Amino acid sequence: MTNFINTGDFLDFYSYHYLTHPNTFIYYILLVLALIVGGFIIFNGFKYMRDRTNLKYRDMFIMLILFAVLAISLLFANILQQNNSNSQNSQTVKMVQTISKNMKVPKSKIYTSSTQLTNGMTILINKKYYEANFNSTFNNYNLTKSGAIDNNVNIHNDAKLNLGPINQQYLTIFFKLLIGFVMLVIQINLSGKGNLAPSNAVDQLQNYVLGGIIGGMIYSESVTTLQFFIVLLIWSLIIFVSRILIRQSQFFKKLLAGEPKNIIKNGFINVDTALRNGLSASDLAFKLRTQGVHNFKDVQSAVLEQNGQLTVNTFGDESMSYPVITDGSVNMDVLERMGHSEEWINDLVKDSNKEISQIFLGQYVDDHLIIISYPTKPRRPWYYELGAQMSNFNSNHNLTPDRIKRSKSMKKLKEFSQRRHHESNNDKNNQQSEKKTPNHRNRK
Repeated sequence: MTNFINTGDFLDFYSYHYLTHPNTFIYYILLVLALIVGGFIIFNGFKYMRDRTNLKYRDMFIMLILFAVLAISLLFANILQQNNSNSQNSQTVKMVQTISKNMKVPKSKIYTSSTQLTNGMTILINKKYYEANFNSTFNNYNLTKSGAIDNNVNIHNDAKLNLGPINQQYLTIFFKLLIGFVMLVIQINLSGKGNLAPSNAVDQLQNYVLGGIIGGMIYSESVTTLQFFIVLLIWSLIIFVSRILIRQSQFFKKLLAGEPKNIIKNGFINVDTALRNGLSASDLAFKLRTQGVHNFKDVQSAVLEQNGQLTVNTFGDESMSYPVITDGSVNMDVLERMGHSEEWINDLVKDSNKEISQIFLGQYVDDHLIIISYPTKPRRPWYYELGAQMSNFNSNHNLTPDRIKRSKSMKKLKEFSQRRHHESNNDKNNQQSEKKTPNHRNRK
């Protein structure tokens, strides 16, 4: 009975020459790479010995050593992998030799669908297909004639240049690490570096989850590099959406980031607030000691911040600052601690001819409201950024934007500005000479 094989797209077959001549190109590449890096190490080492004050040579020396060790480690890993593969391929080679001897077929006309012995593997013998079935110890086999489609057969006669499975695995890990590194740097820079010094639960959670994603998916072969990148994008999107909600909504700000809690006020401990926030008496005493306070009666105000730190102000402090306005909104918790209402801060803002939405930060220090406003001036066009010499030309030399736009290039613009500058100086000199001339005539 003939069994037809469903090959799918392609069925790979390997020749006897392929089985007996494994791919060794990658060994020579890694060896040459290690030798080249070794030469750079020697050259850079001489540079560093001559000038040890230049840290560039030291950093380069360390980087090259790590690169050389990596190349040598990959070389030995490939050698061990190839030795293991050769020991498994040797069984397939013996089977091909036995088939060639028993069926009197040249070994060059025998192809196997696998480089290792597997139950049900296909053997191509003189353009005829057979299915090989082995016993449990793989020391005996039976060949059953089968059929296959010639158009879907891919013959491998010689070992081509390829990275191999172990190098492909390390290359995938490298790309995942690189993507994780880039995404982490981007998140740190775009989030205001909040996760370097976490100020709330979202910042801390960002570090934990991002580290778990990178660490958990790097070594997983089932997760591709593209899937890993998409997961990082999804987590980044969640983080930045939560930050937008925190900044735009007081409800989400209290829910996600929390709010400062007044634990001690005028020497009295608010026990209910401390217990609701999980702050025990021993923890409170420890936090006070770290602030140099040994008697809570000396504390005028102790605030438990969103990051778990305790901000302490004693009665001996000369001044206290209260951030009554942050990010264009009134901080009601601070107003309550100060004992003032929202109308009071609105009156102070009106006296400054500002609106609360225009204020980036407003602090109440020494009975005065200090306001830092959002920038309101639009950024000047590129043609104003020509250096200090041209900063005042638009007003002093009639260098209007229309004239600047009519200029075809920066070079012509600079020439035009310099010409206007010289003309202005000549006009000033002529005016001064004209003023002096009547005086001389009057004296005469």
